[in-house]
Amino acid sequence: MHFASFPANFAVWTTFLRTGTHPISFESFTLRATGDESDNLRHKVTGGEMAGQDLYQVVSTGRTLHAKGSDQVVRDAAKLFAIPEPQARRLLLKGWVIKDQLASSQALELRAGLQKIGLRVEVCPAGKFDNQQLIARIKVAQRHKARAAKGAPPSDSNSAGRSHENQPKRAPGKRSAATKVEATVTAKASTGGQQFIGDSKPPITSFWGRALVGLLPALVLPVIFMGVAALCLYGAGYALWQIPMAAWQGELSGGVVAFSLLMAACFIFLLSLFVFPYLWFPRNVGPKPSEIPLNRSEGRELFRLFEQLSEKTGLPRVQEVTLSPDAQVFTAPTFAQVMRQELPLNVGLASVASLRGGEGMALVARGLGLYQGKLHGLLAWLVLDGVYRLERMQWALENERSALCTSGEPNRLQKPLHQLLVACGYFLLPLVERLEGLHRTLTKGSAKYLESRADLWAADLIGSEAFAAFAERWHRLIHADLIVAETGREAAALGQCFENIPAAVAWILDNLDEETCKAIELAMGQTSDPWDACEAADLKRVDAVQQRGLDARIRRAFSLQDLFTDFARQAASVSTAGAGPDCQVVENRRLLCASREVAEAVQVLDTYFNRLPPHSFLPLRRSTSEDMQGMDLQTSIDWLRGKLVELREMRGRSEALRQHMAAMQLGVALIRNKVRINPQDYSLKSASLASAQEAVAVKRSELEETEKQLQQIYAVFYQRLCLALVAMPTKERQEARNLLRHLAAYEALATHLERLAGYGRSLALIAQYLSPGLGERELVQKYLALAARELDATFATVESSDLLKAQGLDSALCIKAKREPLQLLPQRHKEALALVQALEARCKYASSVILEHYQVKLATLLNSCLEREQQMQLNPLRLLRTV
Repeated sequence: MHFASFPANFAVWTTFLRTGTHPISFESFTLRATGDESDNLRHKVTGGEMAGQDLYQVVSTGRTLHAKGSDQVVRDAAKLFAIPEPQARRLLLKGWVIKDQLASSQALELRAGLQKIGLRVEVCPAGKFDNQQLIARIKVAQRHKARAAKGAPPSDSNSAGRSHENQPKRAPGKRSAATKVEATVTAKASTGGQQFIGDSKPPITSFWGRALVGLLPALVLPVIFMGVAALCLYGAGYALWQIPMAAWQGELSGGVVAFSLLMAACFIFLLSLFVFPYLWFPRNVGPKPSEIPLNRSEGRELFRLFEQLSEKTGLPRVQEVTLSPDAQVFTAPTFAQVMRQELPLNVGLASVASLRGGEGMALVARGLGLYQGKLHGLLAWLVLDGVYRLERMQWALENERSALCTSGEPNRLQKPLHQLLVACGYFLLPLVERLEGLHRTLTKGSAKYLESRADLWAADLIGSEAFAAFAERWHRLIHADLIVAETGREAAALGQCFENIPAAVAWILDNLDEETCKAIELAMGQTSDPWDACEAADLKRVDAVQQRGLDARIRRAFSLQDLFTDFARQAASVSTAGAGPDCQVVENRRLLCASREVAEAVQVLDTYFNRLPPHSFLPLRRSTSEDMQGMDLQTSIDWLRGKLVELREMRGRSEALRQHMAAMQLGVALIRNKVRINPQDYSLKSASLASAQEAVAVKRSELEETEKQLQQIYAVFYQRLCLALVAMPTKERQEARNLLRHLAAYEALATHLERLAGYGRSLALIAQYLSPGLGERELVQKYLALAARELDATFATVESSDLLKAQGLDSALCIKAKREPLQLLPQRHKEALALVQALEARCKYASSVILEHYQVKLATLLNSCLEREQQMQLNPLRLLRTV
């Protein structure tokens, strides 16, 4: 990223920060809301609205640039502002106002400078956030934490971890939480004729009187526009009527005709300027995400589940489904659809890929629940659609749209009138903002009522006890979606796009660091916007739901992905549907890499291995077969070309087998510890110890055989490397051998890397199934000890190697994985779950750091080999799309 506006004299800029007209006050920091507001503010800064504002504030987005680590940014910020590091760490909290009351040039200059040290920031209008509201929100979050720490009710403590499918007192094996491992077991066979949604209780009750009271203020906004429309039509009609009336009375003249036509034109112009944007713009203009309709044949089981949801709960029927790549699940019906109780549903595939089936259905129920019943549906349509229309109207007027040309590109005949409407539209913007404020003031009570009612519909499926964990995961999902969206925008500027956006969001969600999770947890104290149907629940909403004590309708695990005929293809299609014609589809990992160096390394590895690099280290030994050893460089490349399809299949099989092995081994350990389990939750067919051990042995032999075949193919890749190295000039060959010596140092970490990956999978499963009563405490403590011991062994191996330390691997591990002593498993479920998740994250971070350093070093060597192959004019390993 380039910062053209960064001042040449950094010392002058630093002085400006510390001694400016409005000194920085860390006590006046405020939190900003998440969601669509981020995009709106970004548009205001980059879209030319700066000139229309006088003063601005710089707000932290809570994220760092890809090439910067959070600890480094904190240290730089502490030096820059001359403050302690704990205070500087607050800069990473999303929404902190760093400096307020700045001129436009100062704001842009400050933004560029902060991004120079690695902190992503945004510029907003001055005074946009209220400090008193922030203090209140933080106090709410602190009270919520204190209540949980002092012995909150079971619903609070049980729901603080990852969301489960709600059988709160059961052993881990009986908890119905869907995982990727389980998805292949429950699969589509579980949908045929079986019911996911119970009907053992009545639906959410409706308060007709409350809805009737809210209709009158909600009608004010449409009455205003309809009134203006009626006056304009009446005025235009009356003006035109004067022409025949004058002719009837014998007073017709050119002046009368001209005056009547002018008055009619004025009224029609006012109608086009003010009323048409409100009625027409919402469904015809604005930036639309890539969306594709879902055919019933491709989502037959999904439509069947939605029908089941409607029958069991009384929610509106889903008429049609539109797929989008983001994480939003919502409905935007027309008036007629609300009255028919048949609604369109937008399903963000990122939520499908990231959430368990019950959680995904909770979002669906919440979206449909806003419009449940004709009376409540009408109220929701008036309350929510009014804000939606005004926001779209404001966007259209700001972006030179008019009723004459909603695309913003008029033809030659339309251009003069279009420009007149656009010019006059700027003067309407303050009026539109006041109308939106009026509507929000009048409908605030109804919006909060509808919001709480929708939350109850979500809790009706997953239960009140699981709602807190669901809300926390919902917040994290929105955060991950925003990160991927911003990365996608940066990639689009370079002519690239994600290969699979839902998978990218799921990956970000699973790899959020601890600091970000704490920031998100604090952000839950913000009061949510009741007019935003996609905004995650805040702490007040969570408390309100938990007080209702709703039981869960969904009592078994399932995956929404399995209800699609081909989810992977749908996700890829919807990810590229909105990309430009010149955009290159790029693998997710290229765009999600932590630094440019790693991104370049991944590109080299993809070229050398035809997008099928080894999951771990490249085996540094040649094939033992004499026939293989007798092949020259070109013959080796040709042989590998014929093995690409087989290699792809074996890599996929190996990864699936490893996932199954982790689940099965945990299941065997639970059975051995006499914990009752559901065998299918752990990829087992029986809860018998002998049968489970036999299944593990069979799966282990399959994995060993697959790994053996993989090693044989990758041994030929190493042979290809050696043959290219021999063909290099002396100087280059010496440098390549030196790199090979550094790569060989990583061999000592191969076993540690494999074990860390295994413990990471096991701890993730433990976190999924951890029971509220911690009946499996002894087994969990054993896994924690094994993982911690493996981390210590990994650190020790790195510290004992001069070659690895010379590459900075030891310091990188200390920063990312953090060397900490093992703790005993706490007594409370929430603290125990946090400890398991923290150690899981450390295992994953350690593995990723080691692999990144290794891949960068390997890519340097392979790049020299590729250059030598080109110089020898060899037929290359074709870059086929094999994944």
